[in-house]
Amino acid sequence: MRSLPVTLKTVDVSLVLRMAQRATRPALRRNYLLLSRSADGWLYLLSPLLVGLANTGAALPFLYTCSAAYAIERSLYWTIKNTIRRNRPPEAIPGLRAVIVANDRFSLPSGHTSGAFLFVTILSLCLNPLWAFGYFWAAGVGTSRVGLGVHFPSDVCAGALLGTCVGFAVCGALL
Repeated sequence: MRSLPVTLKTVDVSLVLRMAQRATRPALRRNYLLLSRSADGWLYLLSPLLVGLANTGAALPFLYTCSAAYAIERSLYWTIKNTIRRNRPPEAIPGLRAVIVANDRFSLPSGHTSGAFLFVTILSLCLNPLWAFGYFWAAGVGTSRVGLGVHFPSDVCAGALLGTCVGFAVCGALL
């Protein structure tokens, strides 16, 4: 019996199918939805206000850093997504149905994952290194996007890389 070659595509498809199957369990589906929604953007908008309540001196630099970082990250994200134009899993895998409807048409990179990793990177570099524990949350956001059937694992990896790199670059330039 011949084995099929292991490629990024076969790993991506295999993991999406496995996680989509698991998402049929109500508790896991609910967890995926909660994690995904936590990175919809409202948290990022509220964070400078919350930082200001905790430390008024840090609020304005944090706001400037976040604004610059998200402007760069969203521009890169949009350009990459609309240049590569990778189909989402339901369009690429016959018979797969996503749990949610994605906000846009293309898959690579994952914007939720990119935003989450950017946010944690800025928090840990600007405020306190202990915020690096937030990478567990950011990884959960990425995992949820695969489990909901709207991204391939490689989309999530690309999003994590994009968000982290932009965070380091902007914080390095502004701080």
